[in-house]
Amino acid sequence: MPTLPHTGLQTPDQPTYEVTSCHELALLRATPFLATLSHAGRKIGTAQNYGDGDATEFVPHGDFKVADFARFADACRLDDQPICLSLLLDLLIEEFNVARSLRAQAIQGRTLLREVAPNRTVTISGTIPLPATADDRRRAREALGLPLTPGAATQFWTGTHWEHLAGTSAA
Repeated sequence: MPTLPHTGLQTPDQPTYEVTSCHELALLRATPFLATLSHAGRKIGTAQNYGDGDATEFVPHGDFKVADFARFADACRLDDQPICLSLLLDLLIEEFNVARSLRAQAIQGRTLLREVAPNRTVTISGTIPLPATADDRRRAREALGLPLTPGAATQFWTGTHWEHLAGTSAA
């Protein structure tokens, strides 16, 4: 089963579904969003959340059957555990948003930092110039006082995978 790099979501080989756009509205007490989902370049529906604490909902487009997407969700795993449709939507949106942020940082020769806590909670914690050497990594760790969260592992995106800022390979 392929594993998506930013969330750890495990998906079946086929069919593949992806978020192709996501629009958020930052409000004082909530961040509602609307994301477009596609399959093989065809819009299949939207994921929407009103930012009120309720679950993210899938709204099919045209004649696309919710049952097809629900079967895909049933086959997906996170940490080898089954997930619900709402969590699948949230994870696909997170993959899209992290990839979008990484592309924007790469244009400037930078990359994202993330912290992975012992309970496997992941938090994007900042940006740094893309480190080319172990010495660059050491300087970044020292300058930023990393990790920010006690016991967390700080990682950066190399362009192909997450790597520990300390220099050991990350999952």
